Amino acid sequence: MFFDWDMEHERAIDSQDRLRLVYAQPQVEQEWSAQKRLAALILWRAAYDRDLLIDDVELSSIRSYYNPTLGPRLLHDGPSPAVATKPMDGGGPFSELLHQVAVILDPHAVLDTRKTQRVGPSTTVGYRVRELRSTPGWFEGDWKTDLTIARDYRESAWQKREDGSWQITPEDLQAAAQASPAEPAYDYPTVPIGPDGYRLWLQGAHHLVMVGTTLSAVANTLPRTADGYLGPLAMVLSGHAGACHSLSESANDIDRLWAAEPVQPRDLSYWDLSYVPDSLREQTEEIKTLIHELRVWLAVLAP
Repeated sequence: MFFDWDMEHERAIDSQDRLRLVYAQPQVEQEWSAQKRLAALILWRAAYDRDLLIDDVELSSIRSYYNPTLGPRLLHDGPSPAVATKPMDGGGPFSELLHQVAVILDPHAVLDTRKTQRVGPSTTVGYRVRELRSTPGWFEGDWKTDLTIARDYRESAWQKREDGSWQITPEDLQAAAQASPAEPAYDYPTVPIGPDGYRLWLQGAHHLVMVGTTLSAVANTLPRTADGYLGPLAMVLSGHAGACHSLSESANDIDRLWAAEPVQPRDLSYWDLSYVPDSLREQTEEIKTLIHELRVWLAVLAP
């Protein structure tokens, strides 16, 4: 994730540009792979040395591993995972590779010295990854485009219903009833509301991911058009499912972190503050709104 962020934001190389560069200069793929492997090794070593999950490593603690003086000794002398047995084959000296990785990681490692407004725990690797993943305006965080696409599908289907190019069938009505999202039960994980009335973020996110799974399943039951394409309702359901599934990776991350807790944390809001960035909360709330809109739309779909 840090490598991809650097490529798109610092080097201004998007996914299409990457393909063109690899085609024109095949050696760059080896160079990029070496950078990613060394970055992964640094994060792994920081976690190993502290007996932590990589997700829980404070980003500010990784700087010594790419320090030009300390880094080579720390990385050469210590343990490494089997997949990192050759982290230094980028086509140049190790010092140069280490500098390249420092340029990738350091903007994230120094965040806490620059973001004086954040209250709570220090920024961890996992927190920052989830923050980047839910930051709009780039390939990995393009969830706002997912919302726009879902709403466009809904508007297009409604226009087809109005002009008669989409004749709603009994199968459509049955699918709409099956797909209509239920109100959230907040039953996973089974955590009571906190004394302050706070509800764990994961409960709402898990519900939305499950809604996405249901929408996809129902969409797949609908017949295709004579040309083999998805019909209007299937497009609507699939588009909204995609928006819900944009939460899947972060929800899975946080599910694993919650399961790793030896005892249930007393302060749920502080626990969430440690793992759920504001951008991910915003994404979740926007998707909740989208699904509410879908629920209303499905309810008035029948002629």
